[in-house]
Amino acid sequence: MERIVKKLFILTISVLCLATTSTAQERVIDEIVAVVGAEIILYSDIQIQKNQIKSQGYGLDITDCQVLEELLFEKLLLNQGKVDSLEVPESMVEGELNKRLSVFIRQIGSEEKLEEYYGKSIAEIKEEFREVLRDQIMVQRMESEITASLNVTPNDVQQYFNEIPQDSLPFISASVELAQIVKYPAPDIEEIERVRKRLRQFKEDVEAGKEDFATLAVLYSDDPGSSSKGGSLGMQSRGTWVPEFDAVAFNLEDGEISAPFKTDYGWHIMQMVERRGEMYEANHILIVPKVTAKELSIARTELDSIRTLVSRDSLSFEFAAAKFSDDENTKNQNGLLMNPAKGSTVWEIEELDPTLFLAIDTLELNEMTKSFYFQGQGREKGYRIVKLVGQTEPHRANMKDDYQNLQAMASERLKGELMDKWVREHIEKTYIKLNDDYSSCNFGYPWKKEEDFK
Repeated sequence: MERIVKKLFILTISVLCLATTSTAQERVIDEIVAVVGAEIILYSDIQIQKNQIKSQGYGLDITDCQVLEELLFEKLLLNQGKVDSLEVPESMVEGELNKRLSVFIRQIGSEEKLEEYYGKSIAEIKEEFREVLRDQIMVQRMESEITASLNVTPNDVQQYFNEIPQDSLPFISASVELAQIVKYPAPDIEEIERVRKRLRQFKEDVEAGKEDFATLAVLYSDDPGSSSKGGSLGMQSRGTWVPEFDAVAFNLEDGEISAPFKTDYGWHIMQMVERRGEMYEANHILIVPKVTAKELSIARTELDSIRTLVSRDSLSFEFAAAKFSDDENTKNQNGLLMNPAKGSTVWEIEELDPTLFLAIDTLELNEMTKSFYFQGQGREKGYRIVKLVGQTEPHRANMKDDYQNLQAMASERLKGELMDKWVREHIEKTYIKLNDDYSSCNFGYPWKKEEDFK
């Protein structure tokens, strides 16, 4: 059976349906519509899930029967997880709660607005949905347990490929694999000291009551995402920001301002607003040390010298990236650029930044660009050279060029088959009862048992 919304329930429902749960139940005369082992499904559960799916732009014509089957599937997994005494550590539940709440706080604007929206404190919201989230995590873990032994072999991939009709083979977009060597000019010592001195002055002025931290952030911070909000980062959980932020944050008392500290983005001072367990709300001011045109030119000259050595085969590109590149994310993997959306080194052409696409557009395989200007993730100014290490044209999938894609597709199919077998076996040996109002549902699995409708 094809799952109609796959992971939509688990990924969104615990946070986004908070506001709709109570109102939906007030409008509906509730009743139990299904029992799966020791788990129940209410009529209101179906309506809440159905409305949530529609609000996310999925399945505008979705039916109660389809939503009920998805809930039956999840309750079957949940019931078995409890029967098997599958553990869900409290730390995992707490971490997920904090993570999801922090996302919603960012969306709504502040913790206070979230509490006002729900009419409850953050602590009350967390307690209300702790068990819901624990159940969802157990469902995920149970599904992982069922498919944990799956091993997709090359023969499985070949068989999967052979079974696809030639005219139904998936169409693969043009893609590339890229490697880079980056040089960032280092600001001189005098510039770094100027920045640190300015931040120290900001700290002293705020502590003396001469200046307001938020005003200074608006006027002087180089962080475009927070400066307009007075430097506010909102309430976030540990691990949201770079490690240096957490290290500073968890050593500050409420209201305290840190000494200047460095990250890959520049130099900061942080003002702690409030800490709550593993979450904290802080303001910060970022100043990026300026580099001169002369320093940029020196960095480019150095990079051009490296490129010359690689071109003459005096150095391999891979060695040069590991030895000389200033980009920490790529230097230890031969300069290869990872695609975070896929977790691989393959980039579809439309995924590339336009500047990068124009730089590589005319390259042949294994050729390098000339050095060109760019800004890193932390808005650092620098230069890089990029090598085209892999390339495919738009084409129908084949085993030679698209093995990884086909392996992923084969894995998904085998997981589906394994889950299908497990569900059918456990339906047979699990107590399941449905309300006879759903006797006409055309389910993909045999949830209906004869005794249900006698």
